[in-house]
Amino acid sequence: MASTEAYVYTRQEFAVITQDAKDGKPDARKYIIIDNKVYDVTEFVEDHPGGADVLLTHVGKDASDVFHAMHPESAYETLANCYTGDIEPAPSQLQNSDFATEMRELRDKLESQGYFNSNQLFYLYKVVSTLAICATAFVMLYLWGKTSTLAVVGAGFLVGLFWQQCGWLAHDFGHHQCFKDRSLNDIAVVFLGDFCQGFSLSWWKNKHNTHHASTNVSGHDPDIDTAPVLLWDEVASANYYGSLQGDDAFSRFMAENVLPYQTRYFFFVLAFARFSWAIQSVLYMLNEGALNKSKKLCFFERACLFAHWFIFTAATIFWIGSIKNMFLFFLMSQTTTGYLLALVFALNHNGMPVITQEKAETMEFYEIQVITGRDVALGPLGDWFMGGLNYQIEHHVFPSMPRHNLKKVRPMVKSICDKYNIHYHDTSFIKGTIEVLETLDIVQKLSLRLSKKSF
Repeated sequence: MASTEAYVYTRQEFAVITQDAKDGKPDARKYIIIDNKVYDVTEFVEDHPGGADVLLTHVGKDASDVFHAMHPESAYETLANCYTGDIEPAPSQLQNSDFATEMRELRDKLESQGYFNSNQLFYLYKVVSTLAICATAFVMLYLWGKTSTLAVVGAGFLVGLFWQQCGWLAHDFGHHQCFKDRSLNDIAVVFLGDFCQGFSLSWWKNKHNTHHASTNVSGHDPDIDTAPVLLWDEVASANYYGSLQGDDAFSRFMAENVLPYQTRYFFFVLAFARFSWAIQSVLYMLNEGALNKSKKLCFFERACLFAHWFIFTAATIFWIGSIKNMFLFFLMSQTTTGYLLALVFALNHNGMPVITQEKAETMEFYEIQVITGRDVALGPLGDWFMGGLNYQIEHHVFPSMPRHNLKKVRPMVKSICDKYNIHYHDTSFIKGTIEVLETLDIVQKLSLRLSKKSF
């Protein structure tokens, strides 16, 4: 009679069977560990609802904490199809394992106390008040767009503010903070993200999930992979200049004339952030389609993105009286959103430690999330402006927690960090922005030296 006992891998055996995948061999089997169980995700990678990239960052590793942080209980049913055996228990060799244990206990405690349950009246208020900003802008354009340049400028600013606030709401729903039914959250993201804001749900999830799983990890986190526009650490600078090809005129121009002076261009670059992300969204949907391979989702995302640009273009053409003011409205709305989004994004992690992939493998998930995040001390107006992302550390350790509860758990998280001497960084908006600029300055000085050597 065949044995029904699960196969138990040794740690050494697991290291051997995952080495080919770590070495980047295309046909290698891909294994991960979750809760001391081994899963072969080779066939599942491309079907992963959160995108292939995020899963590939944890091949050959223990992904327990990131799995629990970003998945519902129902995900275990899918995971069971990939189960191949257990792995022998071993004392943690990672840094600050006691800190991670206490953070897991805090998460379980907060779940039992209802901190992960949303106040749906709060989100109803947020959606209605955000849509009211857009309605106000369109009324201004309709009534005075043909007669008043001031009204056009004001409407452009309000549309930009509307897109920023839509971004924060789409972010909340994208992390499944509002509804227990994840499909309802996705519907909200398609409406607020694709239709209202012009950012694709699939493009955003593929990028943002990977960012959460490997925050500020060099070579894994797409949010710090901004070359050739900006470089955020010395390793990125060295890698970029080391990879330059002599016949690439654009890269040479950026390497000689932009990156060595990136602090002076920083605020100029931010103005175009929204338009760049919108273009990336459209291209992603045209080339890749829906993240979960659903033809229905792909159709609705493409239709909503088309409708977004159709309505924006129609309002610009039919409600504004001159080509000059049409261009002014476009520029005002795009750059307002660029600044309002990018200034917040830069404060979240830029200027905080960038971790090598080798170093990350020796660190606990929760430690990485804390030391790479920056909390920003603000009042109620600041909380509204930043969409709750000023509680960046709390958001990263508990990404599915509704934003209205992040402030409540902040003292608990900070207390555990202090107990284990884990650096918890909180600062003001101005000081945080200065820290970002100081980091850019340090890296640009290295870029200037490398530029002189390269050319």
